[in-house]
Amino acid sequence: MKFDLTNPRTLSMTAIMTALVLALTRAAIVPNGVGYNHLGDVAIYFASFAFGPWVGMIAGGIGAALADITTGAYAGFAPLSLIVHGLEGFVAGWIYWKRPNTTGLVLGILAGGVIVVAGYFIGEYFGPSIWGGPAQAGTEWVSNIFQALIGAIGAIVFVMVRRAYPRLQSADAD
Repeated sequence: MKFDLTNPRTLSMTAIMTALVLALTRAAIVPNGVGYNHLGDVAIYFASFAFGPWVGMIAGGIGAALADITTGAYAGFAPLSLIVHGLEGFVAGWIYWKRPNTTGLVLGILAGGVIVVAGYFIGEYFGPSIWGGPAQAGTEWVSNIFQALIGAIGAIVFVMVRRAYPRLQSADAD
């Protein structure tokens, strides 16, 4: 899919994927100290692999930030989530779209996982105290690895949907 937000189809798909990230993030919040684990990364990877890096970036960043804001308790994390999950979506999608095969999926998931773990570690370590500080960053990374592993389910969902809906394989499907 060519990324053009003036195209109604692209705009609507980006909005749907953003809503899906928000919904899956909010569907099962499991607190893990200063943050929480969720299913949102499943939708981020799916959006990135199915519709490309720009859709993955927008859906991942905005969807995750909106989820933080709507929880109330984690609203302070919204800027960090916007950046981290936006980068996760963009990089995972970019890698897969450059190499649209199993290797691309695996590399995309690995790169996205590194971004989540490193991004939250750096943000929590150097960011404002609401994000936890160095002590929290030192323990939170384990939970963020688990978060990245949960997100890998998105690749499985993508492969299953692609098999059921072959037009998804075509980058320029109308």
